Amino acid sequence: MEKIKILYIDDAPDTSLSRYLDEYKQVNCEFEFSDIQFIPEEGYESLINNTDVRSANVIFIDSKLFENRTAIEGKFTGEEFKIILKKYFPFIEVIVITQNDIAEEYETMAKYNPAKGESAEIYYNSIIPEKIETAIRNICESRKIALDMKKNTNWESVLVEKITNSLNGCGTYDELTKEDINEVISIFKELQEKIDG
Repeated sequence: MEKIKILYIDDAPDTSLSRYLDEYKQVNCEFEFSDIQFIPEEGYESLINNTDVRSANVIFIDSKLFENRTAIEGKFTGEEFKIILKKYFPFIEVIVITQNDIAEEYETMAKYNPAKGESAEIYYNSIIPEKIETAIRNICESRKIALDMKKNTNWESVLVEKITNSLNGCGTYDELTKEDINEVISIFKELQEKIDG
């Protein structure tokens, strides 16, 4: 049975989403759920270096998490932070959630809106299972490939061990500096300008 760690990060957590993720079940998986209430004053480095973030397999993160930062410190979105997480933690599946309008080219998921008339459980049940199932397929495929790599003696054993540990949510990562993360954000913004331009 696959073990999947799900993490929800928000500065103002949606209790209905937390409850849904905590109670989520599938026949062939064992889920472990936790959540983090992000404190903007602690900065994004606190998330990058958080052991719950590092050990997660699937992360749900709020899009507006960093928009309340001061102009001097700079602002960025959950979508941009997703890119940072994928750069340093490539095997973590990240799902961005938002109350904002969603651009067509983004895979961001809308938060529950009580004005739509349905219950939070019905709403989340209509979209979350597919997102989690896709994430699990990606994780399971990577885990299977890592097992095949272990059997192949041509691969360096330390590399294979790091990949396997990372896939199982117990990898050891180098500490990231603010400069490293700012550089990734800058590259992402340049790329976004080219796409928008």
